[in-house]
Amino acid sequence: MSTLLVVRPEQEVSAVTEYLSQSQSMPVEVMVKENLVPDLRQYPKLRCWRKRQLVKLAASRVLASDYCFTFATEVLGTRLTNRSELLPVGEALLQHESRALYQPLWFSSTSLLCIDQAVGDSYRGMSITLTLVTRDLLKIFMDALSKRRVSSAERLCRSHPPWSPPNWTPARFRCRWWTEYSLYNLFAPVIGAFDGFNIERGSNHLLQALLGHEAYPFKECQPACAFSSADPVLCCLVDITPGLSPRVIWAAVRASTPG
Repeated sequence: MSTLLVVRPEQEVSAVTEYLSQSQSMPVEVMVKENLVPDLRQYPKLRCWRKRQLVKLAASRVLASDYCFTFATEVLGTRLTNRSELLPVGEALLQHESRALYQPLWFSSTSLLCIDQAVGDSYRGMSITLTLVTRDLLKIFMDALSKRRVSSAERLCRSHPPWSPPNWTPARFRCRWWTEYSLYNLFAPVIGAFDGFNIERGSNHLLQALLGHEAYPFKECQPACAFSSADPVLCCLVDITPGLSPRVIWAAVRASTPG
């Protein structure tokens, strides 16, 4: 990993920087989210969920690596991994799930991109929450999403304020439920750039997967399985339901990990 980019609200940057400065294993850069995505300053009431998605789309602007590995607070690595597991044969490991699982997201994304819903394979939608994205492909996508003097981020932001009269149309409403991953996953086959950048589990006898759900919901969590060296999953989604203490989660994880 060349750089760990951590994006936080301005009031948290100093504390996060001080804490992460203790790490000697990797270079860490902490940024204010509005510095990474300046358009967010015009939309202070935009939901935090949307802000995180825009941050992930913009991260490629400041990272030097060819691939970006996106994380979320509810994801834990289950074991030590290496570059060859994440980028087998030099292509990003990709985890698929059927678009039918989150059909509104894919419908909105095709509406926003003005493409046919039949683009790509409906059984090979990109799994959400954790993924590897290609920097060059992401840059091409963001440039294509920009229109005239309107940046890609502002275009996405504009479709969300419910009090904005331009959003009181069926066309704008259909575009509301996109995700960063559904947009990226749909755009790639449109320009014929999907193959050669990504490789799927099962291809070339790949056994590893990016994300498992053994710890979601947490009350059904089996850490001994999720954190076993025999488990081919590299990360797991953890239930962070309000009221569930992080100490409870860490206690369960420590009991099932060596050292």
